[in-house]
Amino acid sequence: MSMKKHYLLPVLCYAMVACHEPEKAVENSIGAPPLAAAVGNIAGNAMQLSGPCAVIYTPDSVQTAALKQEEGEEAFYSIAEDYESQLADATAFLEQKGIKTIHPQGGIVQFRSQEGNNIALDLNDKNFSWEIWLFDGKALHNINVADFENEYRKYFK
Repeated sequence: MSMKKHYLLPVLCYAMVACHEPEKAVENSIGAPPLAAAVGNIAGNAMQLSGPCAVIYTPDSVQTAALKQEEGEEAFYSIAEDYESQLADATAFLEQKGIKTIHPQGGIVQFRSQEGNNIALDLNDKNFSWEIWLFDGKALHNINVADFENEYRKYFK
């Protein structure tokens, strides 16, 4: 077992714990109402969001095992380290901008647009790994994690 793997596991564990801090009520900076009341639980493990926010998703243990087998264990740890670093940077950037972030483990996230339309994101899809979606209050956008800041600027001017 290489030394890299011994260092990566604590870093991944720390990153996952750090990303699950209690959520604070944040006023966003684009004129929409505060998000504190915009998040509600609906049936089962689903939640509903009605204001601008970001959904940050990381693979669960089943997906992690499949990715390790698919990519090879050493490559997996390198890929995971890169994505975790990019997600941490994106989270810090979003906090600086006052955009609420959620880190669901799965389930369905419902979004209610300003026009009253419902949009569903099914995080049970096994094709998702390290993902970011931005909801600008109107539409849901799957964002390129590697180019996060430029992608953010497309939807939040």
